[in-house]
Amino acid sequence: MGKPLIPKLAEFTEGLTVENADPGAVEKAKLCVLDAIACAFAGAEAGLPEMLCNITRSVGGEGAGATVWDRGIRANPLFAAMHNAVLVHNMIHDDTNESCRGHLGNLVVSSVIALAETEGAAGADVLPAIVAGYEVAGRIAQPAAAHSVERGFRGTSTYGAFGVAAASGKVLGLKAEGLGHAIASAASLALGVMEPFNTGSQEWRLQNGMVVAGGMMAAMTAREGLKGSGSALEGDAGFLNAFCGREVRPVIEKAWSDSIGSLGREFEINRAFFKPFSGCGYNQVACMIALKLVMKHDIDPRQVAKILVKVSPDNKDYPGVDFHGPFETADEALLSKPFALGAVVVHRDLQVGTYRDHLNDPEILEIARSVELIADKGYGALDTEIRISTKKGDTYDADLGSIDLGDFFPARDRMIDKFRFLAAQRLDPSRIEEIIDRVLNLERLGRIEDLTALLAGGA
Repeated sequence: MGKPLIPKLAEFTEGLTVENADPGAVEKAKLCVLDAIACAFAGAEAGLPEMLCNITRSVGGEGAGATVWDRGIRANPLFAAMHNAVLVHNMIHDDTNESCRGHLGNLVVSSVIALAETEGAAGADVLPAIVAGYEVAGRIAQPAAAHSVERGFRGTSTYGAFGVAAASGKVLGLKAEGLGHAIASAASLALGVMEPFNTGSQEWRLQNGMVVAGGMMAAMTAREGLKGSGSALEGDAGFLNAFCGREVRPVIEKAWSDSIGSLGREFEINRAFFKPFSGCGYNQVACMIALKLVMKHDIDPRQVAKILVKVSPDNKDYPGVDFHGPFETADEALLSKPFALGAVVVHRDLQVGTYRDHLNDPEILEIARSVELIADKGYGALDTEIRISTKKGDTYDADLGSIDLGDFFPARDRMIDKFRFLAAQRLDPSRIEEIIDRVLNLERLGRIEDLTALLAGGA
């Protein structure tokens, strides 16, 4: 079947530089950093981040070499990266990677920046590490994630450890052999079930922090000489059999082998999309379609009788998506398509503040109760069709073809606008502009601390 995947990914990671990387991938890496930082400040107030901050102050080596964003403290890189990843992902506004059916930016960006700060690395070291992190996680996940997610394993935390291990190893200067051991070790550190989304509990965020710590440790121990299993993915008791099932292992292995030829020509980071709305990636397209209908026809939310939504079975059955309320906490609403559609129809937007200020808005709840999801086996991941029926008997229909999917892959100017909007909740305008400038010129920064010094605290 050819050379196993991990050595190929390790060779690719070692050889990647700012100079030889695809310019589009390097630009996307900058936008991923910008988006992650924006989401961190937008989601800084609620829940688990404050708990982690208290723990970091107690046992995280406060005063050590990496910045805990927004909190104004420093900690060892493991705790700083864990905390920052949770900040970024706290309100699920961060980027989504189609291949892993999850979110890589909060994991890869947080771990790379924390280690780069501790190691005294430059911006030119950070960018290829981020590209490599997305690549390794995405390549492993692309043919496998559908199977592991179906078994209840969360894509972000199942595949994220591979990306964090590769990206961290790149920052640490590991050669291909060491990178291979780090990536292989990450197979033993994959984790995370999706039941928290069904119950509205909080530990799904902690999964992200633990994956960051595990992936970083895989790289740091590889630097110290740890040897990972050579059959960590494909072995009889390896990742594929455990997470995806024995019956699909040959299909996934063949897909991996077939994909190697495009390594270095097609980049997983370019498949990452940015969210216009705060909430689950599965709900973004539906929100855009509904918003277009509401705006085009000036639909009065008080006149909405029913919203019929046709999506793929994977979309409808994803934990938490088909929950209609009532919503006692933001965690119960973040995955809910009925809540998301209610917010878009009533307020014509869905941002972090929506969950804080309108969680039990009667109009949103009424719309949420009117939503019916229908699974169509012929639909792909993004395919969505919406029909809004009014109490007057009018019906309005739209589908995926009515929106511009380019809105999920915005150019630099629109990402700057998103950053300014989200970061304004915690930072003053002058610091916002400084951060934008340094992120977009990362390759020129002699040390990453020139950026992280601006992330230490609020306005």
